[in-house]
Amino acid sequence: SARALVITQADAVNDQYSTKRKNATNTLSIAESKLSDVTNTLHNVKTLLVGAGNGVLSDQERSFIANELQGNLDQLLGLANSTDGTEAYLFSGFSSTIAPYTKTQGGASYLGDQGVRSIQVDTSRQIPISGAGDAIFGNIRTSTNQFNIVANPSNAGQASVSVGINVPTTANLTGNNYEVRFDGTGLNFSIQNTTTNTTVVPTTAYTTPTSVTIDGMDITIATAPGPTGAPGPNDKFTIQPGNQNIFETITDAINALRTSATTAQGKLDLNWRLQQANSNVDKSLSNVLTARTNFGTSLKELEQLDSAGDGLGVVYKQELSQIQDLDYAKAITELNQNQVILQAAQQSFIKTTSLSLFNFLN
Repeated sequence: SARALVITQADAVNDQYSTKRKNATNTLSIAESKLSDVTNTLHNVKTLLVGAGNGVLSDQERSFIANELQGNLDQLLGLANSTDGTEAYLFSGFSSTIAPYTKTQGGASYLGDQGVRSIQVDTSRQIPISGAGDAIFGNIRTSTNQFNIVANPSNAGQASVSVGINVPTTANLTGNNYEVRFDGTGLNFSIQNTTTNTTVVPTTAYTTPTSVTIDGMDITIATAPGPTGAPGPNDKFTIQPGNQNIFETITDAINALRTSATTAQGKLDLNWRLQQANSNVDKSLSNVLTARTNFGTSLKELEQLDSAGDGLGVVYKQELSQIQDLDYAKAITELNQNQVILQAAQQSFIKTTSLSLFNFLN
């Protein structure tokens, strides 16, 4: 019947959604498992950073910790480039065929987009099954501004640093961390890219104000007027992008640990950089937790939709069975009626053949 056809089609659609929910559940379960591994790795990183701040460690011992951090960094990069088992990348946004992160000298660069792939799992519901890696492994806010400038707590002078984007060379922005360093006299400065561990401005005599343009940035160093308005010996300022990723943070910490820190000032500088790295790891853990919570919520909703879909499937099959049972009864009744008509016709034929005229005609 027409009703049976409608129910059969509805049941088939329900089965299709059930298959899609299973696929979505598998993908989200893999993603959540990978982020669980990310969480564990970041906790390992925190433990190493805290241990590296021990003042009794030698340069060699700190280099061993740096090597361990490098291993954790490589592991994180592999997790960030995880697939769902069908060669679709989990954390590249809409660009599921592109590995979201590529290794760079300064850590890793994001190649994906900000999209989130979804799948239709019910007539009126789509479930997100991927994430934008930049929101999970990046998005470490160090400032509400474009750059975050932090003065070393041990600074003794009165210098200040400001940074702006150099519009004509915006394409040269790296997203790396930098450090303005005054020498032991406070009369000369240099600028180091601490993410790549390279000197970008060599030792230069300081006059106030001094401006330099490097890597798409205009950096201005100035001091207040008067006899006390001068940089102090070994004063330092960190320049961070307002938003960076965890790979840059860990790379910067690795470079710090591979830099000799045998003097009291060197150890102060090291601890300062380790504290900044530790703070950024905490922010990254928060981002990962948010993503895991979202995936967990989607998995719970899929479980509820599966339960409702299973119930609907039972209803469809019961109703279809009832309709088909009714059709069978009707068919049996019609068959019985046709048999009665046939029997009556046969009886009539038998009686007719017994008539004399019929016999004569034959």
